[in-house]
Amino acid sequence: MNSNCGCSDNSPTKPIVRLSPDNEERISLPHVFQWESVDSAHTYVLLINEIRGKEAACIKETKETQVRLEETDLDIGGNYLWHLEVLDDAGRTIGTTKGGCGTPISTFAVQSDAAEVLSSTDHRILLDFSHNQSDIRGLGVYNFSQYTAYSLLRKSGFEVGTNSDRKLWKDLLSDYDVLMLHSKYAGTIVPFVPSEIEAITNYVANGGSLFVLCWGSSGGADHPDFYNPLLKEFDIELRPIPDPEFRKAENLAAEVFSDVSEIALQCPAEVVGEDYEVLGSAATGEDLLAKRRYGEGAVFVSGMGMAFQDSYMGGRDERAINNQQAFINLMKATC
Repeated sequence: MNSNCGCSDNSPTKPIVRLSPDNEERISLPHVFQWESVDSAHTYVLLINEIRGKEAACIKETKETQVRLEETDLDIGGNYLWHLEVLDDAGRTIGTTKGGCGTPISTFAVQSDAAEVLSSTDHRILLDFSHNQSDIRGLGVYNFSQYTAYSLLRKSGFEVGTNSDRKLWKDLLSDYDVLMLHSKYAGTIVPFVPSEIEAITNYVANGGSLFVLCWGSSGGADHPDFYNPLLKEFDIELRPIPDPEFRKAENLAAEVFSDVSEIALQCPAEVVGEDYEVLGSAATGEDLLAKRRYGEGAVFVSGMGMAFQDSYMGGRDERAINNQQAFINLMKATC
């Protein structure tokens, strides 16, 4: 069976109903996946990968139209994606839930029923993807740092909304306390139109919080130049730091990062401007994380490279866990 990115080999010959759970749902184990039967099916194979994982974390074969996952099958706290392969009696793939070139169509997180319930907050956060052509439903493949941010914020008690196609005008922004612009790994980006810049500026002046998570030029997108037309309204700019080597943010505000001494990053961008407070800088002196009061609100600008992007946020290795904690510390301390 070929479960790699072979579009022609894995093109479904029959539509397959999506498994449950739906996108972004949290499940507890044991949990039963179920689906409708497929004509000529001999065996169903459920493959579950950790987000961005190369090897399957769990494989289940069955002749039934459901699979029960036990507590020993997946790690609690993990974020996963799945797809289903349908085989005939000769072992040939006759259907799959994969999209084009093997794109998984759903993600889910495993939680413990006994896990500590974090107190909720009154802050509503909008994650905007309309300017980097992302979609929360596609975060299992390329934009998994955004999925991680989304999951971490919800787990920490924030109410989180996403926007993939609407312009950032007053009617949308008025429903949220925080606007987060979370740049993606690479690809096409859509410039802010002047009316959006005006709406965001007024939103902050009237008490909203703006978070800009950015990194230096790489990966096919020049993010600092993309954000600067907006940031200049707040007398701040981002400049790529021309250093391909790994760096660490070491000078971190203790009140924000009380239990994080340093943050790993790559492709950073320097924050420059006037009248801002430095929350984090590199050992070499560049400002990497800044806060600026504006009217009744505040602007937070992170040029901390890939600290909150890509594999630096996704995964469960020591670096990712440390950066995830830093991200949540920042949000809790500033929202």
